[in-house]
Amino acid sequence: MELRQAKRGTCLALAYKRLEERAIKDSTYRSYLQTLRVLEIEDLPVKEATVRELGKRLNTILTQSTRRKHAVNIQACLGIKVPTPAPKQKEYVLPTVQEVREAFADSKYRPHVYGMTFAGMRIGESLVNQPLKGNTIHIDRQRTPQNEITPAKTTGPVFVPEWFAEEYKTYELGAINHATVYRGVKRRAKKELGIELNPHALRHLFATHLVELGAPPEVLRRQMRHHDVAVSLRYYVQTTESSITDVMSRFA
Repeated sequence: MELRQAKRGTCLALAYKRLEERAIKDSTYRSYLQTLRVLEIEDLPVKEATVRELGKRLNTILTQSTRRKHAVNIQACLGIKVPTPAPKQKEYVLPTVQEVREAFADSKYRPHVYGMTFAGMRIGESLVNQPLKGNTIHIDRQRTPQNEITPAKTTGPVFVPEWFAEEYKTYELGAINHATVYRGVKRRAKKELGIELNPHALRHLFATHLVELGAPPEVLRRQMRHHDVAVSLRYYVQTTESSITDVMSRFA
């Protein structure tokens, strides 16, 4: 549907106008328009699209993750800030760093797994060679699921162990794709560790291990390349009862 086919002054017309000024993927564009359809606000006059009205419509979506997606889409395509449910924290069964190191030592996915485990890379970031200087990897690029090289979601320097920096120099990362690494890591983890482990869980392991080593909040934030340490602590660091018990046993 083109802009001229949308009724003037409606949410759909506003969305078209705002989205025309942005370079976004077709899938993202379709997702924004789907939100308008799902909430039945395509023909709703913008002056009636109050936070209260949009909030009422969002509350008809029962699933929190779906409600969050639509709330984010509304802010993006209409510029109206509505209450957005916090993302649900994912909990993983995490192995130890040493267990991961040993399980993937002779695997062809070693460069990717070690990049995620010892440098906190996302899977796309582990698929390309990042600039390295000394013991610092400056993460600034990623390979997308569509096999394109684009800027990383978040950029910045990550300090890594000396042994890993030396090893990283030897990596020659080809055009291996997301799906191949994702499936390979899961299969290897199931075979060697006996657990369900997807690549993203390794970034959680990286954050959790930093805290276990006593990293101050600011160190954690920088290593995770987050703007706010609350994101690192709330959504990536996992705490177990044994961790709490261990700390309290040393409490004086």
